[in-house]
Amino acid sequence: MAIFSPSDLGKWEREYRLLVEGERHSLSPDGTWLLGDKPGLVAIFDGDEVVFIGAARTLAKTLQLFHKEGAVNEFRTGVAIFECGFSPKNVEQRYKDGRNAKRVDSVVARMSFSVAPAPTQHLDLLAEAFIAVADPRFNGPTARANLAIDSLPQEGKVSRKGAAIVKNPDAPEDQ
Repeated sequence: MAIFSPSDLGKWEREYRLLVEGERHSLSPDGTWLLGDKPGLVAIFDGDEVVFIGAARTLAKTLQLFHKEGAVNEFRTGVAIFECGFSPKNVEQRYKDGRNAKRVDSVVARMSFSVAPAPTQHLDLLAEAFIAVADPRFNGPTARANLAIDSLPQEGKVSRKGAAIVKNPDAPEDQ
């Protein structure tokens, strides 16, 4: 659940609305071929839901890497974790090639994107602010929190150092 609204962005609200409500194109070679080497912000959509927002120093190269088979990047890692169910621990090795790469490719093929211009010196700050407002499924605050909680060691499992993780006897019982 987003705790910020577009109005919190002040003078950048127009760019945000352009990004999330603007014209969308297929995230495929046919949809990205005409983009130039300009900086900007990128939003990726699965249907009507924003799943990823990021900054791009060169829109064309960034979006082409998003749909390139076997490419490893933050967006495709999000697809592998949140759509294909891969473990965050070894996700990048698992989706580079083979059957798993094709699973990621098939999910990416159904997605669309939009772009918005932004000054190069503010790209990363704007991307982070827009992520806070939109709370995208792959890289929003909720997704990051879920990954942090999911990565906690589980009770009764062996930790990396080989010591068993045991329940604290003083901890209150779950109800």
